[in-house]
Amino acid sequence: MRLLCVLGFLAAFTPAAAQMSVTTLGATDAQLCFDAARDDFAKSTKECDQALDRGGLSRRDEIATRINRGVLLNRSGRVDEALADFDYALEQDSKLAEAYLNRGNSYYLQRRFDEALADYEASLRYGLGKADIAWYNIGLAHEAKKDPVKAKEAYRTALQINPDFGPALKKIGGGPAPDQN
Repeated sequence: MRLLCVLGFLAAFTPAAAQMSVTTLGATDAQLCFDAARDDFAKSTKECDQALDRGGLSRRDEIATRINRGVLLNRSGRVDEALADFDYALEQDSKLAEAYLNRGNSYYLQRRFDEALADYEASLRYGLGKADIAWYNIGLAHEAKKDPVKAKEAYRTALQINPDFGPALKKIGGGPAPDQN
């Protein structure tokens, strides 16, 4: 079964920061929570709340459900609650790349760009499965800090990893991806 990761976008904010949900195992409320988190338009945390309230989740699934609920909370503008879920996940496992990426998105939404950058970089250090997403978000944070040179460098790095990554292509002008030779 897949271990991680689906690209999603914050529907309520522009420019959108890319997010990642975390796969859970089995046909449970935790799985429904994962499905909601990977749906770019879902905002309800109902399934996640039910999974956590019912208990009986493995440690891994509880942490994944917290991360997935945090994605949904970010998307619905409940950023402080999202931060609490990402912090909880990181207290349980300080090397969770997806939790760093998504907590970075919370900081980004709060305009705490230096903290967002630190978390995006941590997600890369801890082996984020889709590094292009972190590099794209790094570009967004540099752009928000009014540093277009670093922003473009980050978008180009995202495109070196994934030449077809549409959001990064758009940010550098929609032209072809950098030469991979």
